[in-house]
Amino acid sequence: MATWSGYAIISLIPITFAASYFIPYGLISIPICLMIIFHQVILRGIFKGPKYRSAAFSDPEWDVISLDNNGFQVCGFVNWQQNEADMVVFVHGWQSSSEKYTERMRIFMDKNIHTLAIDMRGHGMASDTFEWTAGKVISDIKALLESLDDSRRNKIHFYGHSLGGFGCIGMHHHRHQGWWKERYGTLMLESPMVAYSPIMEEMVPSIPFMLPLLKKWAVRGFNRIHPEVRGLQWSDIDVPDWGLPDCPTLLLQAANDRRLGLFHYDLLLEQDIDLESHLIESLPHSGNRTNSDRDKLISDWIDNKIL
Repeated sequence: MATWSGYAIISLIPITFAASYFIPYGLISIPICLMIIFHQVILRGIFKGPKYRSAAFSDPEWDVISLDNNGFQVCGFVNWQQNEADMVVFVHGWQSSSEKYTERMRIFMDKNIHTLAIDMRGHGMASDTFEWTAGKVISDIKALLESLDDSRRNKIHFYGHSLGGFGCIGMHHHRHQGWWKERYGTLMLESPMVAYSPIMEEMVPSIPFMLPLLKKWAVRGFNRIHPEVRGLQWSDIDVPDWGLPDCPTLLLQAANDRRLGLFHYDLLLEQDIDLESHLIESLPHSGNRTNSDRDKLISDWIDNKIL
């Protein structure tokens, strides 16, 4: 863990004032205490989970999968077709849930493709997590994939929206391995986030002089939360160091993206990858359960790249 519990922070206050009273020059402890509290407030802001939850997915045509991943409950939803087929894995965005994917998953289901969706930590049916990172979500996706019946699926494809796209791209980093790497088909991204640094920089717009310190604290926190990775640097939270697709990739971008803008879209276009991109005027960043322009492009991609 990189952050302390709320109780640990609160306990600093009486200890500090006791020290300032009983210990010579104890008043020095007050600014130290305030600095520690400020440091923890910043870290809690960086690694906090979602503030709101969208409705949990519930549809009789999808079976619920629940499993334990190092003490955390992973929740997924799978629809198996009768025959052996490819599978598409859906990863939703921030403060969304698998339920928001219902209509898009049916596009694939109607073409006899297995569909699997996962609720990210703190979303939908999934449990809360004290420290939220995209790396933990990737760990949950991998655990869910390892639980699947190997005999019923051919290639596997991924569909990520917004932050979900960031997770899907990150899985292409060499540190992440599994059977799905050998059977990877295509990647579909809808208005994806492909860099974490702009999101982090939004936290200090009025105090830009704090950014170098924020970066230092954030990187130190990432490494403490993920000791298995070792040596993460600031550049590792952005494409291409975060990961880069090495498969045919479909990019469906909202032309008027009011949440992420076009920074992430432009950054992905700069990469040397097998990319088919579409800037869709009618597509919003969110509230996009159905969109005829996007859905037609998805259907064409299935016919040309998956079936």
